[in-house]
Amino acid sequence: MPAGVPDTFGTVQRRAAPRHRRAPRTGVPGRRTLFAAAGLAGELLFTAGALVLLFVVYTFWGTGLQTAAAQDDLRDQFQQHLLTRSGAPADTETDDEEAEPEPEPEPLELGDAYGILRIPRFGDDWERIVIEGTDPEDLKDGPGHYVDSVDPGQLGNFAVAAHRSGHGEPFARFAELREGDVVEIETIDGVFRYELDDAPDGDADGNVIEATELWVVDPVPGEPAETEPDEARLTLTTCWPRWGSEKRMYATGVLVDERPRDQE
Repeated sequence: MPAGVPDTFGTVQRRAAPRHRRAPRTGVPGRRTLFAAAGLAGELLFTAGALVLLFVVYTFWGTGLQTAAAQDDLRDQFQQHLLTRSGAPADTETDDEEAEPEPEPEPLELGDAYGILRIPRFGDDWERIVIEGTDPEDLKDGPGHYVDSVDPGQLGNFAVAAHRSGHGEPFARFAELREGDVVEIETIDGVFRYELDDAPDGDADGNVIEATELWVVDPVPGEPAETEPDEARLTLTTCWPRWGSEKRMYATGVLVDERPRDQE
């Protein structure tokens, strides 16, 4: 090899392969965000479902307990009304003076116990304490007497409203009412029996009207307001459909019998 020529002359030199830097794994863009959003949506749906379930439980169980307790209190109050009336001094007649008339009972306040409603179609032992008033705060405690309607036995229209769902659902079976069914109301003045002459007759959509149609509780339903009543009538109203309150369902009847409370 001539002088000055490197020893590696004429040989093939191997070059080291270039080293490539591995790119970090990033996955599909947005996948993690998508998974996180789906998880959050699932949690929200689960929470919403739980809240709905709790609301349903409260509506049909919690409110029922509250109404049952209120009915017990109202029954005690009604019995007290009866004791107060029975404790009034009896009329006595003498040759020198006429008997004094029985004193009028104190007027009822909204929410007071009004009477006992019995509807055999709903069960042989079905009865509820009716309260004075039909505001939501009144109806949560039981069926309510329309304050502008007459008292049982009087000429005109004695009207009562009650819930179909929640708050003890007193009128849950309202659609089962039929013409000829008897409805009884007991007050401090006596026991009054009405016979239905217009009812849903088992039709779940029978006798349905708009919530704004208040003519059913007029003194003479379906007639002008100034019409003088010539019979004692009854109207029952409730919500429609069974699990809603968009409209109203009703039944009507006429007085067929009345008697004093202490008469067997």
